Amino acid sequence: MNTPTPRKTAALALAAAGLLSLVGCSGGGREYAVPDRICDVPMPSSAVEPLLPDGEKLHQSRRLIDDDGTVTGCQTAVVDGPLAVSVDITELDKPLTEDDRHSSLESLEHARNIHMSGTHWAVQGDSRLHLSTPCGTKAADSLSFRFSFAKEAEGTKATRDTTLRFAKEFVQGEKKKEGCTAS
Repeated sequence: MNTPTPRKTAALALAAAGLLSLVGCSGGGREYAVPDRICDVPMPSSAVEPLLPDGEKLHQSRRLIDDDGTVTGCQTAVVDGPLAVSVDITELDKPLTEDDRHSSLESLEHARNIHMSGTHWAVQGDSRLHLSTPCGTKAADSLSFRFSFAKEAEGTKATRDTTLRFAKEFVQGEKKKEGCTAS
């Protein structure tokens, strides 16, 4: 029978404690709750969770970027950490053009046109997505969205599928919030 000696038991306990301390120091994980709203837009946690990096506390902001109130910027970031999601929303008196779409194709890394229901057009790159969508209100004939997502942040799974799912949910929620009548 192989009975552990006090020396072996102490060595195993020391090794286990060392492993536990390494696990505790490796990133710390996500210590904040997944928000149910991103930039004041209700969002399902399944669309948000993959894009959130590890950290202690999440901070969100939504503010007007220009003087006339037509461009709104929102950011979601871990305090003292990486930016998880950034969105610029522009109210337009007419849709973005094919030239704008082409410009987005040239400016986004590994960009391609994608089909997104209810948009004039959508272009997706590795960590950014641009689109133009109808709105149909007095304030905005159309809306432009420019999304940027964390690239390779600890704890994120920001793939093209997860960023596209997030964008679809966010655009739908923002259009509802803005009272858009066009689909």
